Amino acid sequence: MERESDLKTKYLIRDVYYYSQIDSTQLEILRRIKANTITNGTLVIADTQTHGKRHSWKSLVYR
Repeated sequence: MERESDLKTKYLIRDVYYYSQIDSTQLEILRRIKANTITNGTLVIADTQTHGKRHSWKSLVYR
């Protein structure tokens, strides 16, 4: 279990990008990395992912 003092990052959730639907939040992060338009502490969230590892947060929460 990690405690707050064990964290190595300086930023927690600096920028948030929200999508109602996206193919994959991981793919969006990779696109932003390739385009050099991402900063440390970026969070990408979506209500629904059409090609993500989990297609929606509801599937994670309501299992």
